[in-house]
Amino acid sequence: MSEQQANTARQGIDRVDLRRLREPLQTSLDAAEAALIDYSRDIQRREPLLHCLWSVHHITAALGALRLHKAEMLALEMERGFLRLLRGDVVAERRNLVMGGLMRAIKTLPAYFDHVEQLRLDSGRGLEPCVNDLRRWAGEVLRPPALFFHFPLPVDCGIASNAQRPGEEAIRRGADVMLAPYLQGAKGVLGSRPGAESARTLARIAQKMHGFMRGTVQEPFWLLLIALCEALAAELAEPDESIAQIFKAGAFMVKYAREHGSAADPAMDYPAYIQQGLYYMAACPVQPLYVAHVWKVFGLTGHTLRDAQRGLIHSDALLAACNAAAARLAGLIDTLEQADMEAVATGRAPRPEEAVGQLQGIRLRLIAAGEEQLAEDLRGAGDLLEQLCAGRLAEHPGRCRQAVLTLARTLVETHLAVSRRVLLHGEQSSVAPSFAVQAPLIFATSARLDQLQEQLQQGDDDELRQAAAGDLDSMEQALALQGMPRPAAVAGLLGRWLAVAREPFTTDEPAAMHFAQSLAWLSLYFERLGLDQAAAPELHENLLDAAEREAGCLQPAREAADAAPSQPSAEPAPEEPTETIPAAFREVFLEESQEIIARLQSELPAWVEAPARDDRLREIRRHFHTFKGNGNAVGLFTLGDLGRDVQDLLDRVLEGQHPMDPALPGLLEEVLEALPELVATCGGAGDFDAWRVRDLRNRCMNLGRGGADGQ
Repeated sequence: MSEQQANTARQGIDRVDLRRLREPLQTSLDAAEAALIDYSRDIQRREPLLHCLWSVHHITAALGALRLHKAEMLALEMERGFLRLLRGDVVAERRNLVMGGLMRAIKTLPAYFDHVEQLRLDSGRGLEPCVNDLRRWAGEVLRPPALFFHFPLPVDCGIASNAQRPGEEAIRRGADVMLAPYLQGAKGVLGSRPGAESARTLARIAQKMHGFMRGTVQEPFWLLLIALCEALAAELAEPDESIAQIFKAGAFMVKYAREHGSAADPAMDYPAYIQQGLYYMAACPVQPLYVAHVWKVFGLTGHTLRDAQRGLIHSDALLAACNAAAARLAGLIDTLEQADMEAVATGRAPRPEEAVGQLQGIRLRLIAAGEEQLAEDLRGAGDLLEQLCAGRLAEHPGRCRQAVLTLARTLVETHLAVSRRVLLHGEQSSVAPSFAVQAPLIFATSARLDQLQEQLQQGDDDELRQAAAGDLDSMEQALALQGMPRPAAVAGLLGRWLAVAREPFTTDEPAAMHFAQSLAWLSLYFERLGLDQAAAPELHENLLDAAEREAGCLQPAREAADAAPSQPSAEPAPEEPTETIPAAFREVFLEESQEIIARLQSELPAWVEAPARDDRLREIRRHFHTFKGNGNAVGLFTLGDLGRDVQDLLDRVLEGQHPMDPALPGLLEEVLEALPELVATCGGAGDFDAWRVRDLRNRCMNLGRGGADGQ
């Protein structure tokens, strides 16, 4: 699946919005549960059902706003279930079944929300039994399980690289010819008497479309449609609502190809139909030619359906299992350390009691928490422990010592991994290992920034301001040690300004406003980072950019530089005050800058060979944006301004409509040629060439003002 498909699959799933709505959603679920229990005590009363309907209606509306469409299907079935109870459409035993199904749905949704938060994906896992049981007891047709299926796919899976396909006009003509027989074949397959010949006809058309769409995001869809038609012709699958939707999507795609050739339809949710097609492939009891090919291309296995249908674990239960496993692991590690396992293995010390049984209990808890890989690691550790306790390695001192070290390392690493998962509130520790290390500092910083804002709003007491400045200074050091130089620099600037403010800062309106806004942006940055560390980096960078911008206004030298008109001058301007990097940031800044320069040196020459407003130029612009932020973060505003001017120039180019100025590639090459020496001097290697920076900045601004498009 291409990156475009992956983005489409995740479109609208905002983890921060979901987390902020979790409390009202849980309140509505609790209200529905309480009202359902109240109704079960006296089924003659209708008021509790009205409360249930009202609560679930709010849940349905919220899920629609969050674009959690699969969860919304369950909420809609819950509404219908409560409405049937209210109207008396279900009675006796069937009424009890509906009430049980509604209670199960109420308990399933919180676990599903946990699942969505972790994957950032509305996968539908665990919802199909709840939806279809409610429909079954009402005598309605069941929803196809394919609608709730999700299988993780690698990027560009099923898309051929360097594929050859006909010209666009040939694709349009071919699609025009195939539209009518496609519609006829789809009707034949979905008719009351589906025929194998119609499925074969549809497969031949899908095969032609697959050839037309090779190398595009549509290619996997047509490959799956060929295999699906093969399965239908062989009676390995039966037409249903989901297959009808897939065929309908195919008809729209043929019509779109008739008008637009191989271009992708922005309104088409390709990943959703690919996932549905994969369900039927995974469910095939045997594998004919194309079905077997799909299994190979997409990596399906005999366990795919079982894994996809695995039940959900509520975060409370998951954390309880992880906490118990972590506590027992800590105790077992202490026990084995005190026992001296080398002495135990050679019979010089008694074996620790029940150690093997304790390890098995920990494994079961990890399996319950979904940490199967960690549980498998502990299985190997258990085998080593049994061998050591049984004295099987007593005659091999070297192997015995190695086994003890391996056992100790496995137990300690497993304990750290489980502790990280508890810290991340149940998320898989492999999602963001760097965040797992930084998480305590991020959460603590976010909480302390909120407290500082409240305290500083209460008054202008000098003692209070000095204490807040000290907190910001400590924050700067802690963030720098954890490899977060940009937010550290902002905290440091705010702390230093607050510490030397002679007058109460609330009366210094311009500076006070910049200080308050920077503090607010920084607080929002850490809040967002703590809520959704896996979000696109641009979301976090924008908040940090705003905090840096406001904090930079507190620097007198920076204010003067920004206020001065940027005009080209034939005479050298006075030298700027020397800018130095705080020692804590120097190594990180130099390392990151060298990495940016290396990427530009790799990407810019290829673009210069064929200049265009393309993704390569956007990537080059992004590198200068990062360089600008890094320079400003450590107080090197002259370099930061150079990065900003190049970024502004490239923004004008990317947004322009006229031909690019032929001077642009040469200017970018000169900037890149100057960067290594300029960065090196910031680390103490030679003198900083401020005149060269001014010249490059002026030329960037002149090219931008003249219209980077040659106007």
